[in-house]
Amino acid sequence: MKRLLTSIALLLTFTASWADSPLTSTHFAEAYSDHPMVQMANEMMQYDMPTSLLNFLADKNQPVDVRLAVVNKIGWNFDGTSMGTQLCEYLMGRHNVKTEKKLVNKLDAGTLAVYAYAKAMSDYFNVAAASALGHQAVKKNKNKSFSVALISALIDAQVYLDTDWSKIYPVLANVLHDGSLNLDMRQEAIDNIMEYINLYSEY
Repeated sequence: MKRLLTSIALLLTFTASWADSPLTSTHFAEAYSDHPMVQMANEMMQYDMPTSLLNFLADKNQPVDVRLAVVNKIGWNFDGTSMGTQLCEYLMGRHNVKTEKKLVNKLDAGTLAVYAYAKAMSDYFNVAAASALGHQAVKKNKNKSFSVALISALIDAQVYLDTDWSKIYPVLANVLHDGSLNLDMRQEAIDNIMEYINLYSEY
């Protein structure tokens, strides 16, 4: 009975607000509010992303967790598909390729994870392609980045929102308890993500 009531409550919440989902309800950028690039993302008003932000997101030498936080701060409500499209075009130009497939082959794990997340946030009702990109980022994840693994799992959780709620909590928990990963994300950010994901733990 408790599970049924929880299901009904969550369903009513989702019906009332399409913004309530693994991708749109995890505002972990707040844990990085001291970083200048996250602050810049917070102050964005225009629909064209500044070159400085695009350059930061594309720079494999920048910390992946901070780059993901920038995407999170820009958010899902930034001009529809604009963020994912603009980042894709910028990366293609930077790597001198003309197709997404060739781009994926060029990108390191961290930058691919950033692109996958931006793509997912840009169209969070259709994240299958972004999920596939996230999986490829994990395969490339030679440095065992926790951030890369967690963001891929978060995109997968969005997929499971429409298919199988019982998989939402485990896909994140598996990353959280993987001792082989290098913890390269602030604990406050992890806590923020899991605070929402924990709602699905009983499924």
